[in-house]
Amino acid sequence: MVRILAVDDHPIFRKGLVGLIKDEIKECAIQEAENGREAIDILSKEQFDFLILDIDMPEKSGIDVLDHLKESGIETKTIILTMHNDELFFNEAFNRGAVGFLLKEDSSIEIIECLEKVEQGKPFVSKKLLSFKENRSKFNQEMSRLKELIDSLTKSEMNTLKLVAQNKTSKEIAELLFVTEKSIENYRSRICKKLDISGGSNSLLRWCASNKDLIK
Repeated sequence: MVRILAVDDHPIFRKGLVGLIKDEIKECAIQEAENGREAIDILSKEQFDFLILDIDMPEKSGIDVLDHLKESGIETKTIILTMHNDELFFNEAFNRGAVGFLLKEDSSIEIIECLEKVEQGKPFVSKKLLSFKENRSKFNQEMSRLKELIDSLTKSEMNTLKLVAQNKTSKEIAELLFVTEKSIENYRSRICKKLDISGGSNSLLRWCASNKDLIK
């Protein structure tokens, strides 16, 4: 008997997925959870062969659940099922132990193939995302470089960067951080230098938009 835990905060989608799997895999038992916190609670008490996991959920995200599995030593084959066609999410999921990454829009076609491949010990990636798989090494190297650059920022520079990412003006940031507007302009200049950002006055804002998931 194959045991599966399906975790998604959209009940209609989740029920449809469970029904599809049960139609194709007769010898299976599927349990459901509607958010990451509920999933962690269930996983602490029961063992599953497969975990099908959304990324963007209330309470705890799919990434949070992956981190919990790693920290707790819980072993299960985890498949990310998401609407996010995002290379950063893709790499973060595999870096944290996922063995499959499936787009929701293709789930009805690919979910059974995905389960079969993962059962055989092979990673599975939605066909639309094969370029992400091929680019994983290069992408991870670039992300490591960017994270090192971000870590080089001072506390004041990091606070400024976070507020720039919220589309705050230098004047607004100065008021929030209780410093002069000139100080914020200096922080912005130093941030651009450290992060190797060139261009006009909006270049830092554009960088933040492209790298928002790196700014915590």
